[in-house]
Amino acid sequence: MRMFPPAFWLLVSVLVLAGCTLVDQRTVSRWFGGRPEVPSQEDIAAANLPALPLVTIRFDQPDADYTPVLTQAAEEALARKPSAVFDVVTPLPTGASQAEQDAFVRRGADDARAVADALATAGVPPKQLRLSMRSDPGTPAREVRVYVR
Repeated sequence: MRMFPPAFWLLVSVLVLAGCTLVDQRTVSRWFGGRPEVPSQEDIAAANLPALPLVTIRFDQPDADYTPVLTQAAEEALARKPSAVFDVVTPLPTGASQAEQDAFVRRGADDARAVADALATAGVPPKQLRLSMRSDPGTPAREVRVYVR
């Protein structure tokens, strides 16, 4: 049996692989009929949150004391799962004018900070608190939603 030098095998492999293409997004879209669907920002934000919030706090009534209910809910959640992460989310209206959206951002940030402070007072460690804003179709009420993961 005759042995071929390594250069021969290199030439054969180059010739064999010359007609091959790498599989990437272009070839996948060509083979399977289109580009993969890109999720929207709302889909990405919603993907990490549970379907229902632990607590929804409405700020449309002045002098409403939400701290007892929030404290009890936080204590129960931490009793079940001490490493629970609390997402404090302010909904922002996508159907409102830019001026209304800006007002929602300012008020929502203050509202979310107040809720996060109440959670910290209830015993939630600061590293387990996340504040965010999420767009909401239509015009949501002035509220803060607390999700637990």
